[in-house]
Amino acid sequence: MSPPGKILIVEDDDILASNLQEHFHRHGWETRIAGTGKAAVAVAIEFRPGIILLDYSLPDMNGFEVLDAIRKHHCCTCILMTGHPEDAVLDDARRYCIAHLLAKPFSLKQLDSVFWSRAAQYCVKCFSEGNTAGSREMMNEAGTDGPLGQRES
Repeated sequence: MSPPGKILIVEDDDILASNLQEHFHRHGWETRIAGTGKAAVAVAIEFRPGIILLDYSLPDMNGFEVLDAIRKHHCCTCILMTGHPEDAVLDDARRYCIAHLLAKPFSLKQLDSVFWSRAAQYCVKCFSEGNTAGSREMMNEAGTDGPLGQRES
C-alpha cells in the first residue's frame, strides 16, 4: 500500500467537512478543506492533492465546473459526493472520469471502502512519483472501461 498522500475536501457543510478531515487525519492523510468552488481551485493549485473528495452542489458552481477548472492546472482523482445522484449527474461523472459517485448520506465505512478500492488505485502512486501526465493518461484509460463505481445508497 502506498503511503498516505494529500486529499482536498471540497464541501460547503462545515460539520461534514471537519468530520471528513478528522477521519482522514487519523489515517495519516494530509488534508485541506475548501467550502466553495473558487476556493477549491485556489487550494488545489497550491496544495496539489492526489485525490479530491468533491461535493457536487456548491454555493458558487457545481462540482464538474470545479473539477474542470482544477484540471486545467493539476490532474487528480476525484470522488464526487451528491445528495441527488440523478442520471444526468452520473453521465457527466463518466465524462469527467470520476472515480466514484458517493450518494449522501454515507457512512465512514462506505467512504473507506470506496476510497481504498477506487480512488487510491488511480492517482496516489502517480502523485507520490510526481507523474501528473501519467495520472491523466491513467484516468483516461480507466474512463474507457468505467472507473466510475456503483452508486452507493
